[in-house]
Amino acid sequence: MSVNNEYDYQNDNALSEKWKFRFAFFEKNGLPNFWGPTPAWKAAFKEMTFGQKVKVSFNFFAYFFSFIYLLIIGLWKKAVLVLLLNLVVIFIIAVSDLNFLGYVVNLFTAMRANIWFYEYKVKGKQDWSL
Repeated sequence: MSVNNEYDYQNDNALSEKWKFRFAFFEKNGLPNFWGPTPAWKAAFKEMTFGQKVKVSFNFFAYFFSFIYLLIIGLWKKAVLVLLLNLVVIFIIAVSDLNFLGYVVNLFTAMRANIWFYEYKVKGKQDWSL
């Protein structure tokens, strides 16, 4: 785990404007942790339009393609964990009648993918935590 202090995402031509917008928001307001956002993050989030809120807090590619999308953007450790989590959920669905759990892992992945990619690109952090 290394810290990438020299990376300037604003001048990275490989990043789209959508990613730069997300990264700027996270840089200014911090990251929400697993249990929820900080009060400052909530206040900044409330001031945004609906489209901006969706752009910052949800990733549609991560929802529909989950671990495959994480592999494509370079988050292979997260992809392995999401795949294993999907396998566990498939087992739980097979032995019980909790079919709605099939959507939960992808929803969680979609809500965390932007944060994980920010940590990976800007902070240089890729670990085994979800």
